[in-house]
Amino acid sequence: MSTSLLIPITTAVVTGVFAVMVFARYQSRGGWHLFAWGVGLALYSIGAAAQAFLFGGFNEFMFKVWYWAGAVAVAPWLGQGTIFLLVRKKNWAWISFWLVTVLSIIGLGMVFLAGVDPTAYQPGVDLTEQFREIFTATGGAKAARTILVIFLNTYGTIFLVGGAIYSAFIFWRKRMLVHRMWGNILIAVGGLLPALGGFFILLGNPAFKYAGQLLGGVLLFAGFLLATQDAPQRDQHPAAVEGDI
Repeated sequence: MSTSLLIPITTAVVTGVFAVMVFARYQSRGGWHLFAWGVGLALYSIGAAAQAFLFGGFNEFMFKVWYWAGAVAVAPWLGQGTIFLLVRKKNWAWISFWLVTVLSIIGLGMVFLAGVDPTAYQPGVDLTEQFREIFTATGGAKAARTILVIFLNTYGTIFLVGGAIYSAFIFWRKRMLVHRMWGNILIAVGGLLPALGGFFILLGNPAFKYAGQLLGGVLLFAGFLLATQDAPQRDQHPAAVEGDI
């Protein structure tokens, strides 16, 4: 099996299992941070699965699913989960939640209403190298989509990675629950790797993109498992420390 196919399949499976675990935790414990993370991870898995599907040939619907789920919506929903977890003034968390929701829907409309040129698709060429040619939008429509993608990805990465670093620092400073400190460090690195992949694409080298997505998903999963070991129930510990997930 080609590495170009194996990597997205593995990514879809890993993040799909991760999403199921997070939603199960949400059902048993509650917490809107878990709901938002679950949505983000489900989109992570869907985007990777769509990429694997496109390995067999172009399909307009799956191409748009790949772009919307992977490029538009994953990062802001993962970042929103961290905002729900750490922001003390919940009014601000809910404002950001509705902002992410509305912008995700706007992005959905932008992507699925955008024209595409199926003849521009080149089998065997990485999607990140050719999606600009496949989308036919130019001028203001193209600029609006690009600005939205940059904003949502920057927003999500800053809060996911920054929140994990902040939580790791809190546990380090208090010299308590060291496993959560290391778990948050893994989450920070895992959240940064896909963003670095996008940076390499901008530099004209997309080779790191999907390997970064896979490794990022694995590290996020490992960090979550480590950080949630022996986590106290919120109803039993109303004064839970910051970073309790």
